[in-house]
Amino acid sequence: MQNLQLNEFRLFYQPPNDNNFYHVTFKITWQLSENYDDDYDYEFFHQQSLDTSYYVTCKLLPHSLIMDILNKEIYGIDFDVNELKYKYTLTWNQKLNLEQSLKEVLPFLQGKLLLRSYFPNNLPKQALHLNNGLFYRPLNDDNIYHVTLQDYHQSDDDDYDHEFFYPISNDIKHVTCKFLPSSSILSILNEKIYGIDFEVNDLKSKHKLTLQQKLNLELNLRSFLYIPEGEMSSDSDGNTISFQGNIESDATNGFNN
Repeated sequence: MQNLQLNEFRLFYQPPNDNNFYHVTFKITWQLSENYDDDYDYEFFHQQSLDTSYYVTCKLLPHSLIMDILNKEIYGIDFDVNELKYKYTLTWNQKLNLEQSLKEVLPFLQGKLLLRSYFPNNLPKQALHLNNGLFYRPLNDDNIYHVTLQDYHQSDDDDYDHEFFYPISNDIKHVTCKFLPSSSILSILNEKIYGIDFEVNDLKSKHKLTLQQKLNLELNLRSFLYIPEGEMSSDSDGNTISFQGNIESDATNGFNN
């Protein structure tokens, strides 16, 4: 592994007993200077061994911002990057839990990065493929879903947790919604931004939504998908795409490394 990779690395992380996501940066202490960015919500030092010490910074990312980052990285949908600079105040319990859990998992994380660096061509690869759509977080729900919108006669994939049909422009579209647990969200972000591999088949796990979740999700999506005539386009496969204005205006319902 190259020294630079050992000396500094980043990842998205969620500690146990905490519903929040964090962007975490590890920097070897002997490389530190006073000209560093203070864009973080918690910092600590970790003496891993006699000759290895890390400076660790943690930035809380609310679910709405996680959704925006996913849509930016996967679908190129822009968002206000100034939201990344917002400061959050963590409780003492949050700080302690975050620090302790990161210290525990650091050897495992380093092992994954070392394996990838030493044997980049020997690791099995599975393509991360997500049908054209967007990541969405409905009102009154902290969960994030991957939503697709296709011609109903072209939709033969059953990899979803809720579905409904929606009339658009004298046509009927098949709307599918896939619940994404925190582990899947972290895996997608770390793979897409930092190249940390994961088991893609985990994304195919089925999740049972409550009736209230389904109703809330569908009502919010029907409102979200309403587009005046003439503001919609489709790709060559018939998938409705480029709801750019509507997506961006709703982004608050809801990397640059």
